[in-house]
Amino acid sequence: MAVIHIPQEEALRDFEHLLARVAHGDEIVIEGAARSARLVAEESAKGRTGAEMMAILDRLPGERAVIDEKFANDVREAMDRMRSLPRNSPWD
Repeated sequence: MAVIHIPQEEALRDFEHLLARVAHGDEIVIEGAARSARLVAEESAKGRTGAEMMAILDRLPGERAVIDEKFANDVREAMDRMRSLPRNSPWD
């Protein structure tokens, strides 16, 4: 697909349109004064469930995957940290 270079000011005026272009496979390069930002679609927008990840890990050679209490605590801690982050990004 196309690689589109666009000034930051123009990108801010019609960001929704740019996201639609990215969703259709285009790559957008937003040219800023100091830096550029690149918008590209991920190969797979669908994440994997815990069960899917366990199945993948079980097929790999070596130790079996185990979700134990230490892992659960790590996940809880990470989620608590994410909740405590300020919600002042332009994505909110």
